[in-house]
Amino acid sequence: MCLSRQNNKQQLAATEGCGLSPTLIRAKADFEYSSIAAWALVILCTSSFYLGPLLLLSPPVLYYFHPQAAGILFCTSLFLAFHPVSVWPRFKTYCQVWYKIFDFHHNLTPMLNTKETNCDHLSIIAMHPHAILPLHGFIWGAICHQLLPDLYGTGCATEIAMRLPVLRHVLHYLSTRPADKKGLLHMLQIKEENLFILPGGVAEIFYSRRRNQPDSLPFTQTIKARRYGLMKLSLQTGARIFPAFVFGASDMLDQLFHVEQNDASKEKDAKTSFDVGRMMQSISRKLKGGIALYYGQYYLPIPHTPKLSMVLGDPIYPVENTSERNVNGNKLTCKRIANPTDAQVNELMDRYVNALQCLFEQYKVEAGYPNDTLVIT
Repeated sequence: MCLSRQNNKQQLAATEGCGLSPTLIRAKADFEYSSIAAWALVILCTSSFYLGPLLLLSPPVLYYFHPQAAGILFCTSLFLAFHPVSVWPRFKTYCQVWYKIFDFHHNLTPMLNTKETNCDHLSIIAMHPHAILPLHGFIWGAICHQLLPDLYGTGCATEIAMRLPVLRHVLHYLSTRPADKKGLLHMLQIKEENLFILPGGVAEIFYSRRRNQPDSLPFTQTIKARRYGLMKLSLQTGARIFPAFVFGASDMLDQLFHVEQNDASKEKDAKTSFDVGRMMQSISRKLKGGIALYYGQYYLPIPHTPKLSMVLGDPIYPVENTSERNVNGNKLTCKRIANPTDAQVNELMDRYVNALQCLFEQYKVEAGYPNDTLVIT
């Protein structure tokens, strides 16, 4: 429960003192656009998660019917998988067309620029849930680039996603890189770029399912937030963590197979029965890339349009009341701990999980999910 020890009132995870609004704000794009163009971009981004695998898997099948065409397609796919792709800042602006489609709201205010961003402290934005597809990541790119350009840094994705044709192009446009620890340390400490990450990763994909009931009815959302590697990374780099949650993110798509939420704590007993969802989850973990079979409206890669509400919490400082310069001497960090103890990691984890729980409780009524429960594993 998110209660203050002093007066038993609900503890607020997002406060005006940190430049975060106590009420949700409707996002507005900086330019005019047509609904057709908006939906075209949404469908392209959603389809890109299928187009990459299809381009790589089609040549062997096509070879049986037309060897020459199969060879051309294979060479094209290989080129698209490895040729350099640059960041395209304008793409983040174009993603503002998602606002109206998903009735997008947030709790970010201009004060966040002066109170928490312009102090130039190294930051990690940790967002939940991952959902079947992290389509809300495109909206984060848009709203952060629009309102908080100093906070925007680099996103991270699995190595396999960064090699899939079409998908890797879209991800690179948003300034995304592979999520290997060595690369993340280099990005945070040497390049001094903030990190945007969806900690739930592959495991959380299979806990996601679209609700088939009114939003006012009780519903349990399960997220995979106890990521000790992320806490260790924060302690090692001194980067503060902004916890974030997106209401409605799991309601954009369905998937054929998922892990039942009430079975999340029973994965160790999975050997006693065959379950396709658990099997796909296990394969995805080994491949380090999700292989969920998803669909939206009309059983096509056209997402449903729930109201999306993205809320950021007050920053969590890994070592409180400390400050020093980063490795390169530019950005501020907390005191860095090269080899944090289990106790230090657990203490930071407890603060992070509590902040997420409180953030959820603080905004769930206004977001339209008054009777939902958040389970953090």
